[in-house]
Amino acid sequence: MNTNRYTPALIVKEKLHFNIPLYQRLFAWEKEDVKGLLNDLKEHFKEMPQKSPYYLGILSCIRKNDSFDLIDGQQRFTVIMLLGIVLREYDSRWKEFIEEDSKDCKRLDFTARSKDRDYLLSRINNKRSDNRNEKMDNAIEEIKLFMKQNFEYEDEKINFAMQVYERLSFFFSVLPNEYMNDPLSLNKYFESMNSTGKGLEQHEIIKVQLLKGQSNQEWLTRIWNSVSDMSRPIIKKSENMTDEEFNKLYVNAISKCQNGLFDEAFKLCESSLEQEDYIEIGNIKAKMRVKEEIYNIDNSNRAILSFPEFLMMILDIHLSINGSYSFYRMELIRVFKDNLIKDIPNFYNKLLFFRLLFDYYIITWENNVNGNRYKIINNKGSLSEIERVRQYESMLYVSQTPFYNWIKPLLIELSSLHDVGCGKLLKMLKATDNKLRKEVPTFEALSYDSNPDRYWFWRLDYFLWENKEKYFTEKEQQDIVNDYIFRSNRSLEHLHPQDQKQNTIWPRNRIHSFGNLAMISSSFNSQQNNDPVTVKFARILDQAKNHALQSLKLYCMYISAKGSPEGWSVDEMEKHGKYMYDILVNSFKE
Repeated sequence: MNTNRYTPALIVKEKLHFNIPLYQRLFAWEKEDVKGLLNDLKEHFKEMPQKSPYYLGILSCIRKNDSFDLIDGQQRFTVIMLLGIVLREYDSRWKEFIEEDSKDCKRLDFTARSKDRDYLLSRINNKRSDNRNEKMDNAIEEIKLFMKQNFEYEDEKINFAMQVYERLSFFFSVLPNEYMNDPLSLNKYFESMNSTGKGLEQHEIIKVQLLKGQSNQEWLTRIWNSVSDMSRPIIKKSENMTDEEFNKLYVNAISKCQNGLFDEAFKLCESSLEQEDYIEIGNIKAKMRVKEEIYNIDNSNRAILSFPEFLMMILDIHLSINGSYSFYRMELIRVFKDNLIKDIPNFYNKLLFFRLLFDYYIITWENNVNGNRYKIINNKGSLSEIERVRQYESMLYVSQTPFYNWIKPLLIELSSLHDVGCGKLLKMLKATDNKLRKEVPTFEALSYDSNPDRYWFWRLDYFLWENKEKYFTEKEQQDIVNDYIFRSNRSLEHLHPQDQKQNTIWPRNRIHSFGNLAMISSSFNSQQNNDPVTVKFARILDQAKNHALQSLKLYCMYISAKGSPEGWSVDEMEKHGKYMYDILVNSFKE
């Protein structure tokens, strides 16, 4: 390889071969990306002088024996292969580029991704394959459609195929070989590029480091790729699958892990997918949905943890580190460097097992115009039990309770239990949370001047929601409360405002008392500003009518005053405050 401008024709002439390393992301081009490239090529060939190159950028690589590892540009080079599969029909030289007659796809290989390799080879040889790559399939069909719709005559198609073969151009940047064995140096290279790439994620670097010297790299890579995609459950629910069938798949896979049958468990995960990892792309476009179903999980759901957070938690569990705040604030690479794993396959088994537990017992969330909606796969139990688990976990999540303080001990306990229903799961959640909190702070510690832990306001809202029939006497009120969604609100609202120009005058310590406080969003608090109670009550009423309450405690304050600004007096506030505080105290007894 030299510094010349390369085309498909020159690659064939110099007999160059390429490989996609295991840490590279899967093929991610959408139909629009492929269509955009084809239109650009067509316009370029039409407008520019004959033989003027169309540049596709720089492809960075490292020499590895007789081939080159594609470090940056694997998406573009894969597209060229897909172009060749279609354009060989119009220019036979493309057959040489994709090596149609070869038993092995030597032009482009995939480290530890045999399904990608087999799929591409099957398309090159026009053979049927059990492996399917949806993204590549779509790209090929888009190329075929482009050729059909944009060229009326055969000679136009032949000319286009010839032009792409001779004029599609790129340069290769060959990095020193020492980069190959040093992902950290490779990452620095990525960070130094302004326009041709971005740095590797830390977990991608760890992925490479962990696999060094492992004999079963492909199998471990497949586990990692599946576990690392936190945008969907590791087991896919097909369109015609019932909730009961979906649950049984998870229970079965978890049970196999508990019995040491990790290979069989992972096969259940893989068999649920149309193709191994082909929706595992970091930049999948979000899909809007008009209507949501509370208990059905689909591919748009996202875990409440990122993969690096999950990865660190499993390392903590695997090595019994008992990591606390300082541990989880360390750089991911540093953590793995300081805590060496001796049995790599066993660690991967733990990744799989705890990901299954995490999916099954922990909520996912989906962001929409109405705020975050929370869902859970486990539907073993009554509707009320399922709802309570969903709400309690969402309360812990939005309260920013460190995930390792509740998810980690919960999953460890669940790892030795079989098919825990939501009734028992709720008791376990409450016991774990109560152990963390131990007891309610003093009444005075919840005043505004004490800068109280917002957690207690979220916890109060949960128990108001859970016991809605007890604390809200009217059916209409109960229906409104039932639709309450926990949000990451952190701003404390004074119902009786601090600026008392348009209200009766309260002592300062009464204004800041727990009874006069509720937690709402910062934006809503800004809107409220120092508005009089009359205006604030009007907004609360509007929220109630739309089943979009910001705070159940605030709604209780409105009800306590009977919706009348004059009803929100110091005496009523103190009565409300004591009532709410007693609910918090009694929550530890439930």
